[in-house]
Amino acid sequence: MTKMSKIGPDVYVTGEDFPSVGRPEIEYLNGLVSSSARGRVRLCTHKVNEDRQHEMFIAFTGGNYVRPSRHLGKDESLHMLEGAGDYFFFDESGTVTDTVSLGTYGSGHQFYCRIPESADHALLIRSDRIAIHETTVGPFRREDTVFAPWSPAEGETAAVDQHLEALRRLPRAERPLLKMKQIAEEVYVADERIVSVGRKEMEFLKGKVNETRRKRVRLCAHPTTENTLHEMFVVYMDMTYVKPNLHVNKDESLHILEGEADFIFFDDQGKITEVIRLGDYHSNRQFYCRVPAFAYHTLIMRSERLVIHEVTPGPFRREDTVWAPWAPDENDLPAVQKFMDHLRAATAAR
Repeated sequence: MTKMSKIGPDVYVTGEDFPSVGRPEIEYLNGLVSSSARGRVRLCTHKVNEDRQHEMFIAFTGGNYVRPSRHLGKDESLHMLEGAGDYFFFDESGTVTDTVSLGTYGSGHQFYCRIPESADHALLIRSDRIAIHETTVGPFRREDTVFAPWSPAEGETAAVDQHLEALRRLPRAERPLLKMKQIAEEVYVADERIVSVGRKEMEFLKGKVNETRRKRVRLCAHPTTENTLHEMFVVYMDMTYVKPNLHVNKDESLHILEGEADFIFFDDQGKITEVIRLGDYHSNRQFYCRVPAFAYHTLIMRSERLVIHEVTPGPFRREDTVWAPWAPDENDLPAVQKFMDHLRAATAAR
């Protein structure tokens, strides 16, 4: 299991150089949450508050009250791992303006919701417990979270119960297919203020991947390349070649939704230093891996198709990606095949 250190009440931080998370880590958090004073426990895969990319795996008890709030100058997102809930959005008087019904990847509801900056929002838990993957940008500043003045504070028990009961009475509904704009052969961009993703959006992408030359397609949940939080839902095929590369001054992460792959890290000369076996949430592999800045890395596909949720800080700058000089160019097909065969053999032996 991933090494963790407790740094505060109900807060843990991973101590790994290449943090990864699987079912054992989530079950560990679930085992702690019943003794938590607030009914929530989190594991942070970022190391310090100043990191540009903040990611947390959080377990909640079903009775939790998540007070309506807004975040100043930053988007955030929620990816549901276990349980069910609703994300509500409000106007300045507290009237509900939009609802996203959330469930796991295999449910009929959306599994992901992105919250734009300065939008009043709250999560209502509709199951005995939930576990989520939450993402936002750093650094963490307590004053960047502003609680809605019309909402009850945590200690106002009667008012909280009344508020939650009013939300529970609101009906759940399936959202239509997300509006998207195609901006390149391989790239779609969400065209709604509240971005939510479920199986129908992923089926859409899976239907498009074979039409692409490089056998990859993505949906960007961020509106522009200048946004500080970049999130992509990506589909790869088993023949896809991802040339080893590193990212300058930025981490990234992969959360596997379907399929299996090996995530490989290299030193500067191309020697393999670490292999992390990845699969979906219900596999026996880790479903999440975080890639530190300046680490050469690539993927070896171990299934016909790989579907992932990818996160990195923005803005996008092409020069922030450095391609490994010791790896073949994607257009040199014989060299690519030889290189991939070598990696498959080398990683299978580890």
